[in-house]
Amino acid sequence: MRIAILSTYTHPSRLHRKERSVMQSSVPELIAALCPPDAEIELYNEKETDIPLDRPWDLVFFSYLHAYYEHTKVLSALLRRRGITTVAGGRHASHFRADALQHFDAVVTGDPESNVPALIADFQRNELQPVYALPPVPPDRIPTYRYDLIDYRNNLVRMPGIEASRGCPFSCNFCVLTGHEQYRYRPIDHVIRDIRDRMIFNRRIPGVTGDVFGFLDNNLGGSPRYLRELCEALMPLKKIWGCALTFNVLRDPELVRLMGRAGCRYVYTGLESLNPESISAMNKGQNKLSEVREVLNRASASGIVLSFGLLVGADGDTNEYLERLPEYLHDLGDQCPTFLGIVCPYPETPFFAQVAAEGRLLPGVTSRDLDGYTLCHRPARLHPSEAIEHFQRLSRALGSVRNVGRHVWNRLAMSDLPRYKTCVLMSAPEVMSLRAPLANRARSYIAGRDPIEAWDAARMRELGLEPQRIDASSCRADPRGLARIRPRRAGRSGLSTPTQVEHPDPG
Repeated sequence: MRIAILSTYTHPSRLHRKERSVMQSSVPELIAALCPPDAEIELYNEKETDIPLDRPWDLVFFSYLHAYYEHTKVLSALLRRRGITTVAGGRHASHFRADALQHFDAVVTGDPESNVPALIADFQRNELQPVYALPPVPPDRIPTYRYDLIDYRNNLVRMPGIEASRGCPFSCNFCVLTGHEQYRYRPIDHVIRDIRDRMIFNRRIPGVTGDVFGFLDNNLGGSPRYLRELCEALMPLKKIWGCALTFNVLRDPELVRLMGRAGCRYVYTGLESLNPESISAMNKGQNKLSEVREVLNRASASGIVLSFGLLVGADGDTNEYLERLPEYLHDLGDQCPTFLGIVCPYPETPFFAQVAAEGRLLPGVTSRDLDGYTLCHRPARLHPSEAIEHFQRLSRALGSVRNVGRHVWNRLAMSDLPRYKTCVLMSAPEVMSLRAPLANRARSYIAGRDPIEAWDAARMRELGLEPQRIDASSCRADPRGLARIRPRRAGRSGLSTPTQVEHPDPG
């Protein structure tokens, strides 16, 4: 049996571009580990290389994000036309299973460990079911990734990844995890075994990429006690690693120093905003803005390059705040985000439920617009055109060569731990990539106004496919999640208090 596992991608500029960055999806390597040992398996990550459409596959698994759906269903239609069976999985497929079943032969709505083997067994018996939603397996049954299938020739700087945990204990209103995934973690000895004995490292740049890996967890610090024990176990390995975790972990000086001694050289955290009202609107109480400078300096002194993301268009954002954002970052020591996006109302989130209830979803939204770089709603205190102007201006200013130079220079001398300076230098391309979404000057960055990629548009016309429309009926957020969002006073936003909306069952 010939199986392909395809991780699809479309660039935020909506141009045909790749993103050969350090961190890449490892879903293909995980699904490959769940396939029969005698299967012929091919992996393709479209961020790094194009997907061939002429291969003699029997079964194809697709992994994709919301914004990649139109492109992915085009690829599926072309493969199905050749008699190849296609399967969709991930958060979008789980949320919109009825729509996905129009374009794929089967949909996996649960964790892959229980569902992929069952699906393959049914496929081999010619008894494929449309939906696979078996409950998740215990964390100790998550298998080792197929590191032997990673082709580092496609990406000079890519590092292997591993999961220690899944989910997140917090409930940020814009996050697709909120209300949908329980936090749990793997046995530490399993994680250490995979890193020590089974992980295959990228040796293409000696002294830089060798013995370096990344944790793929949404929040490696979901349990600070678990993170401490994991760091203690990592010390003897003498590896260099990075992760993502929430801001509250970084407020613990002892734990941050322990992470540095254990080999952590890079951390990404979702700072999201330097505006207290925006943080409150996001239900992100774990972020303490009064401690940002201290946290940034502590991380650098511990040998950790602290990377963070900021969002434009949150309900607390004002013109004054966004105008002064570069000034605020300068006051923090010329710090610069490595991600700048537009807050996105994903249909499975409490934020979408709130926006839909208040009638603030923009007309003409499609799944392609759910990319984090397109405005899909009316912010409470900004006109849509103002939000876009701020996003474009900040992307240019913060991603400028001068700003990146200050960012790097101020961090270089803050630690002498091994590989710290290398990580500082390698963070420079990340900051410069803030300009990448602006490469297409024809884009408006407002939902419903920008065409999808020309190749996809042409294939969709040939195949008779229509874009998936996103409107208030797309809401599937847990009502309990909506209840957690504190209603704003009408006088502050110009909007009435949100009313309760019905949330139909997923389907």
